Order: sequence, then C-alpha cells, then structure tokens
Amino acid sequence: MQPLFEKEIMMKQRYRVEAVMASSKQNKLEVPRDVMDILCEQDCSSLQIPEIIERLTSLGYRPRYKATADTFPDIATLWIWMGQEEMLLNCQMESLAVH
Repeated sequence: MQPLFEKEIMMKQRYRVEAVMASSKQNKLEVPRDVMDILCEQDCSSLQIPEIIERLTSLGYRPRYKATADTFPDIATLWIWMGQEEMLLNCQMESLAVH
C-alpha cells in the first residue's frame, strides 16, 4: 500500500472554464456555439488550456493562448480566428476536485 503523501503527488489538478468574456473589433462578432460548447464542457489539465486549444484547432479556429499577468492567475486568455477577424476570449477558470 502506498503512503498517503505518494498518492497525493500522483493526483492531478483539473480546471474548467467558469465564465467567458469575449471581445472583437467593433464588438460585432458572437462566440460560435461550437466554441462555447468546447469551453463549457472541456476539462483541462492546466491553466494553459491545452485540451481546449487542441479541440479548437481541430475545428479550424487557429487558437492562440496568451499568458496573463500574475495578478490574474485564474484567467486564460485565448485568441481565435473567425473568418478574417480575431476574437479575444478571456476565460475565468475554476479549479475542480483533484483526481
């Protein structure tokens, strides 16, 4: 049997998007339903949201993650292309139970 501290080391923190603030030039774009579905349902292994990036890439959105300042450690900044215009998505991340 493993000591408790070894089990704790093997556990991984998971994250999920809790809220999204979207912005684009002239604020004319809406976040597509398929993007929102991914943001709402995809658990991530880190705050750099690699699983979301991978899924959005597979749909052709050309996502780009940008690290935010240390003052907002729970915000993941993501840029996606929609046609000829780029949209900014600031995702408020919530920490899920450790698995």
